[in-house]
Amino acid sequence: MHEDHMTGTLYLVSTPIGNINDITIRAIEILNSVDIILTEDTRVTSKLLKHHSVKTQSSLQSFNQINEDKKAPKIILALKEGKDIALVSDAGTPLISDPGYKFIKHVRENRIRVEPIPGCCALIAAITSSGLPSDRFTFYGFLPRSPSKRINELNKLVHKEETLIFYESVHRIESSVDDMIKVFGGNRPAVACKEITKMHESFIGETLSDISQFFENNKEKIKGEFTLVVKGSSEAESVSEELDKILGILMSDLSLKKAVEIANKVSKFSKSKIYDRALKIKNQ
Repeated sequence: MHEDHMTGTLYLVSTPIGNINDITIRAIEILNSVDIILTEDTRVTSKLLKHHSVKTQSSLQSFNQINEDKKAPKIILALKEGKDIALVSDAGTPLISDPGYKFIKHVRENRIRVEPIPGCCALIAAITSSGLPSDRFTFYGFLPRSPSKRINELNKLVHKEETLIFYESVHRIESSVDDMIKVFGGNRPAVACKEITKMHESFIGETLSDISQFFENNKEKIKGEFTLVVKGSSEAESVSEELDKILGILMSDLSLKKAVEIANKVSKFSKSKIYDRALKIKNQ
């Protein structure tokens, strides 16, 4: 592929996320032509290569979070010597919710060409089929395991107006959705995308409450990988949250009438709107 003394190319090759046939013709051509294939798990990748009759199986090497720092200098040296190398993930696009960006940074710093071979990505498949706005979105990846840290992170996202996308494991999907209900409210539009491109692919719910209820009633279906797509906050929703916060603080110390009076002075809301919200908070 390269003349002698030329630097090799590092290809970032996207692989299927479920259906083994979701791989591009170009990806197979690249995997057939490179000198080395770097992979998270050689067992997973060798099944893929065998299925698509890729002949470079002998060049498979493990390259993951555990051995990345140790192996990176040798790989950069091989690229400098003119070897072409493909980096693949177990599933999807390399570096998305996977380590590796520091390695790519070092490769580029060494003036070695990095070439993406695009393909599957669960977050893109999820947002495009969710029916939620796909023009602007924030991809968060996995939320923290600890409930308090998770709530803390969700609180930072509560006013974001773009669509939010999360990955979640089968063990934490229920508690994460319940925490989202606490922070975003149960009526927030959302879809849980389950096992995208696999046999049991499904899209669950229209709101966070729907999703929570489905899990409650279908414990046996909580299997596989989940991508959660959550609609961003609307302006009206943000306004109500801001007003509730002001009134909540004032009403803990003052009468309803006094709280409404002060809220009217310190905020841009009309007195009638403030009074209505104050009554609702008092009667909760």
